[in-house]
Amino acid sequence: MKSSATLTATLLLATTLGAGLSGEAQARMYKWTDAQGNVHYGDRIPPEYAEQEQRRLNEQGVTVEVKERSKTPEELAEERRLAEIKAAEEERRRRQQAQDRILLDTFSNEDEIIMTRDGKLNAIDAIVRVTEGRIESLRSRLTELTTRAANLERGGKVVPDTLHQDVRSARQQIDNNQAYIAQKEREQQDIREQYEADIQRFRELMRQREEERQKAGMR
Repeated sequence: MKSSATLTATLLLATTLGAGLSGEAQARMYKWTDAQGNVHYGDRIPPEYAEQEQRRLNEQGVTVEVKERSKTPEELAEERRLAEIKAAEEERRRRQQAQDRILLDTFSNEDEIIMTRDGKLNAIDAIVRVTEGRIESLRSRLTELTTRAANLERGGKVVPDTLHQDVRSARQQIDNNQAYIAQKEREQQDIREQYEADIQRFRELMRQREEERQKAGMR
């Protein structure tokens, strides 16, 4: 292995000899490091070190070009991972900016947001009330059907299949309408949460806008 002093002397010797070589030969002076960390100089890179970092030197021994070493599969995978994280964050920021523009373009104050939210909630309330009325009608119908079937059985008569089907149908419709009401109640909860988030974001944007106005006024 060459010592640092030997390497320095080698470089000085190469520089001195280079003074007598053509400019083209001098331009091909390279510096590279082997696997053991030893520095080498020469007019060409050995094939086994082609993937390592390489530096081309001029006749004064100054680096004029650097070729980075090839990255390992692990390093490349980490670069891709970080790039994906950055892209996802940029997409999130872009979506947030778009939502902010819509919020500011749609509402001029917080009361307008609350009125819009309450309007949507009230519209669903109206649908729920209509559905509850339908359920009450179906329950009355079910009571009538089951009473008729019970009377037939007490009288020793056969309950027609159509009556059994009507009873099952009424029960199924009640279940369906109750499920529909539950769905609408979940929609109302989603609306409350979404508009609460919008209100909080609107307040934040208004604060930011006011701070920007104050800063502009102080200039």
